[in-house]
Amino acid sequence: MTRCSFCGKSPDDVRVILTSSASAICDDCVLTAFDTISNQPGHPLYLRVAYSMFVAVASVGRLLTLRRRHRSN
Repeated sequence: MTRCSFCGKSPDDVRVILTSSASAICDDCVLTAFDTISNQPGHPLYLRVAYSMFVAVASVGRLLTLRRRHRSN
């Protein structure tokens, strides 16, 4: 089973895991990476706004996925 190379979560714990031949990263770690990058000094404001929109969409997607999983159990 593929696990996130950064946090160790399995596909059952996250919405998606992106994989390559050498590593894998889950959507939670992608959000953490975006957050870290967007908070660096000198990061353009428009990228911070784009990141905020990305987080909002990802959060709604996560809620819908959790709701769907809860209903199927």
